[in-house]
This record gives sequence, C-alpha cells and structure tokens, in this order.
Amino acid sequence: MFFMLRLIPGDPVRVIAPTANEAAAAQIRSELGLDQPLFTQYWRFLQQMVRGDFGESYFFQGGALDLVLKALPYTALLAMVALVLSVLAGVALGVFAARREDRWSDRTVNILTIVLQSMPNFWVAIMLGSFVAVKSGLFPTVGYVGPISLVLPSIALAAPLTAVIANVVRTNVVDTLRSEMAVALRARGLSTGRIAWRHALRLSGVPLLTVLGAQFGYLLGGAVVVEYIFNYPGMGLLTLNTVLRRDYPLMQVITLVTALIFLLLNLMVDLSYGRIDRRMAIDNRAGARSSPTRWSALLRNGARLRGAQA
Repeated sequence: MFFMLRLIPGDPVRVIAPTANEAAAAQIRSELGLDQPLFTQYWRFLQQMVRGDFGESYFFQGGALDLVLKALPYTALLAMVALVLSVLAGVALGVFAARREDRWSDRTVNILTIVLQSMPNFWVAIMLGSFVAVKSGLFPTVGYVGPISLVLPSIALAAPLTAVIANVVRTNVVDTLRSEMAVALRARGLSTGRIAWRHALRLSGVPLLTVLGAQFGYLLGGAVVVEYIFNYPGMGLLTLNTVLRRDYPLMQVITLVTALIFLLLNLMVDLSYGRIDRRMAIDNRAGARSSPTRWSALLRNGARLRGAQA
C-alpha cells in the first residue's frame, strides 16, 4: 500500500505550492521528508505507526487519523441506511417474485432487477440530484444538514444492491418452495405465502448474509462517487480529495481503516452463521471438538460458505 501510493503520478509538493520555485519546492520536500529514499520513508512510517502516530495531513489541518475518524461516522451512517433500504426492498421483491414463479409479475421483477443492476450508482445519484432535489426542493442538493440529507445518497447506493439481494432471495425461496419440506407444510394446511415468509426466508439467511458481507465493499466503493456528487462529508469525499491532492499520510490511514473494516466485517459474518442456521451451529460444535478452539471451527465454516457462494 505504501509503495503503490507513491506510484501515483504527480508531486504533492507541486500541488501544495504550484508557483514555488525549485529552491522553495526543495525546502517543502525536505520538511515533509519526501527527499529521503523510499525505504527510509517506509521505515519511518512503520515506526510512527507503532507509536500510534499516523502523521499530519498535507492539506487539511489536523492529524490524518483524526480526519478519518471524523468522516467515518457519516459514511457508516450512509452505508447502514442504504443497506437497510436495499434489504427491505430486495427481500420484498425476491419473495414476491418467488411466490409467483414464471408468471408475469415474476418476469416484471426480473426485468426490474436487470435495470437496477445496469444503472451505475453515480448515474442514479446525478438523476436524483437533478430531477428530485433541484426541481422539488424537498431535499438538500449538497452537504449534510440532517437526516434528510441521507435520503437521496442512500437511494443511489441502494438501487443496484437491491437487485442483487432480490435475485438471491428469489433463488433460495424458489428452491425451498419446490422442496419436500414445502410439500409437507402445504399438506398441514400452510399457505404458500406463510411458507415463503416464515420458513423459506429464514433458510435464505446464510446466503443472504454472505452476499451482504461481500457487497459492503460495493457500498464503500460506490460512496466515493456518490458522496462527491452530493458533497456529503464522509470517507468517500475525503478519499477523492485526498487522491487528487496526493496527500500520502491521509491516503495511508484511509487504506488501513478501510482494510480493518473489511476484516472485522468478514469476521462478524463468519461468527453469525451459526446463529442464523441451527444446522451450522451443530456443525460448528462438532468441529470445535476436533479443533483447538471454537473460533477456528466457526471461521472454517464461514470460509467454506463463502467459497460455495462464489
């Protein structure tokens, strides 16, 4: 990560002081430590990181870590709202289509999911900003002025993800409705809708959770452009401004924090499988007896499920 950032074309000194002469540019480069060999800079970065010092931003006032921690809650809130919207809409569409398999309503939902997946989130954001925010005046076009500022950016992020969730839910619910279990439940007098919502949807929890864990990266990646369009003060806008300004310390902290979020999220997903599917919990307990720790069994089953989904 450290070395790849240095491969990006451009000189941060020239961005800081575009009109500076060679002597002034050399002095700035020396103050920032950019005149030292690359491996020397890397060793200094490691020493500072061990001490909890991630450096100062070249362009924004304050420490790099403080700036990231200030922007992170905004992006986390936006991602959570988008995730909730996509889950609610995707599950509803998926169950609706599965209950009406091969009917016109099922085909309509399939067409809708194709359309949603084909629309980039930045295009959705531009359309929402141009035709909803500007013309209606009901939503702020830029910045964050309260919870209402989350509506349009979260819809732009949730639209493609809704299609993915709907397809996963529909596939799993259809498989369950075709199973012998569904036949037995119908023989006991349960309706198709009740089987779909109470039994089939619960059995779709593990694959759905796997997809959500994988798609969270999409939310963070899509937030970069969406936050820029709406001038939303989150990690996405900070990342884009940092890359454009070649702010190395800030770019390094953003990369580290993002990687840590991915690791923690995948760990949480792995540990949640047993609570969603009882069969998984039994498998985990059986694996724990032959494994050094219970955690290794949980993580092994989580990795196996992600591989099966891939």
